[in-house]
Amino acid sequence: MLLMIPFTFSCLDVNDDDLNQSPNTPTAYVSFYNGTNADTDIQIEVDSTVYDRKPFDFGNYIDYWYFFTGDRNFSFIDTESGQSVLDTAVNLEVEKVYSFFIAEKEDEFTTLFVEDSLDLPVSGKALIRLVHLASDGPEVALYQRDKENAIIESLPYMEITDFVNVDPGDTDLILKSPGDDQNELVRLNDVNLREGRIYTLVVRGKVQAASNSAEALRIQLIRNYPNY
Repeated sequence: MLLMIPFTFSCLDVNDDDLNQSPNTPTAYVSFYNGTNADTDIQIEVDSTVYDRKPFDFGNYIDYWYFFTGDRNFSFIDTESGQSVLDTAVNLEVEKVYSFFIAEKEDEFTTLFVEDSLDLPVSGKALIRLVHLASDGPEVALYQRDKENAIIESLPYMEITDFVNVDPGDTDLILKSPGDDQNELVRLNDVNLREGRIYTLVVRGKVQAASNSAEALRIQLIRNYPNY
């Protein structure tokens, strides 16, 4: 079943140029996640236009903005230095939905740019996908509490899965190394996955970071299409 997203001016952050476009101007929708490091606050420029939102820092998510379609040039600016840490060109298609995941490894910045699915979960299920942004992390497998089989069997750094159907309700989400279902890498406790909802689970931070630091290895649950 196809998800029709009720995007409105009230639920999206936009630039003045976007507001001035005609009602029939073709648009696409893009979200952003900062998975770089605790020292990097990012501002987004598109075709040299700074978007009217305060910079977002490590671990923050920006819900879907809408943009003109066609070839667009995205720059991600380090607010402290004022310099771009990454420039990338993408083509946005009409009424398509996309996500940017920004990551960093040894001071090299990179992005994972994906088109998001518009499918609904099957009846009685939720949808979840996994994205791996932990630069020193091993391949990971995803489990739910009290479930013997992995939801996602293996995912390396800078890869993202398709959405998969999972059982809703109260659960824990657990990362393990593929083939080693005894030892946990990290766990997110007491999560409530609601039937019919769509989620992204982000693996972020660093395995070698102190467990009480901002850059410790963690998993973070994001709800996609929150106005649906």
